[in-house]
Order: sequence, then C-alpha cells, then structure tokens
Amino acid sequence: MTTTTASRSRPRRSDVREQVLRAAATAFSRQPYADVSVAAIAAAAGFTKGAVYSNFGGKPELLAAVLAEEFTELLGGVVQSALAAMTDGSPASVPRVVAAELTRGVVGEQRLPALLAEFRALAGRDSGLATVYVQLRLRQRAELEQLLASVADRVPLAPGVDRTVAATLLLTCVNSVSLEYAAAPASMPEPLVEAMFTHVLTGLLA
Repeated sequence: MTTTTASRSRPRRSDVREQVLRAAATAFSRQPYADVSVAAIAAAAGFTKGAVYSNFGGKPELLAAVLAEEFTELLGGVVQSALAAMTDGSPASVPRVVAAELTRGVVGEQRLPALLAEFRALAGRDSGLATVYVQLRLRQRAELEQLLASVADRVPLAPGVDRTVAATLLLTCVNSVSLEYAAAPASMPEPLVEAMFTHVLTGLLA
C-alpha cells in the first residue's frame, strides 16, 4: 500500500519537464547563460539536479528546449492570425497580418534573442554546444516546414517557392531582426520591422 501511494504521489514526467522549463525560462531571462546553474534551476522548480539531467541532459539542452518552446508559441500565434485573416475572406491581408504578429513577437521579448546570440557565440567556441545549437536550428526549421505544409491548402506559398527555402528564409529573417532589435531598438522601429516582414511574406505567399 505504501509503495502504491508513493507511486501515485510522484509527479508525472510531463509535469516535471514543464516546471523545470518554466524555472529555466525565468532564470535565463534574468541572467547570462554562463551565470545560470542547473542546481539553481532545479531548486527553483522544486526538484533535484537529477530531474533536470534525466529530462534534458544538461544546461545546453535545457536552454535549447526553452528557446524551442518560445519559438513554438510564436508560431502558434502567427498561424492563428493567418487563418483568421483567411476566414475573414481577406487573403490579400495575410502577409500584413502575419507580419504584425511576427513584429509583436520580436519587440515583445528582447531577452531571448540576446540569449540566442549568446548561445550562438558560445557554440562557436565549444563543439558540444555547437552540436546542441545545430539540433535546435534544424528542429526549428523542420517545425516551420511542417507548419507551412499543414496550412498549404489555406495559406499557400507562391508558385515556385520551395518550402525548405521559405522556412529557412523566414527563420533567418525573424532571428536576424530579433537580434538587431534587441541590440539597438532605436535603429529598428516597429513600423520598419513590420514593413520588412510584410515585404518578405508578400514574396513568399501566393
């Protein structure tokens, strides 16, 4: 009976991952990557370091998971906006609507782009981090490709536009603009950011 009760009180793996991710996102948003410790993240989430390592592998993988989750949330908002524009019967407005959503994501979160830049710089000097960084970028591109494929019947790409190229171009634009805005927002006012995204999307979408 005691064993059964203990097993029932043990948190589910998905709950552990969610709590650790939340604690990690908070920690990474407040401190540079090098200053964040796995022990501190584990303590903030209410678990041991073993829970972090067993679910993520280490600090580099944990950072990648945080960045991947933020990217997924941004994509979700973009898709909803695009489909809403199509539902309203205004397909021509899709590039502008999607650009507005991307702009909100870029200007609303400045710490994560800086963190991504820090991660990329560290990856250039550490082969272990480089492997995790590459996996993150490939995962993001694959996720964006799948997203474009899932809405292709309602938000199609322009004729002749390759899906992988489109996903890579969008990902590169979002990341580059995010980094520039985080470093020097005065040089990248929101109207300019939105106009840039609109221009790119107009060329990619049918």
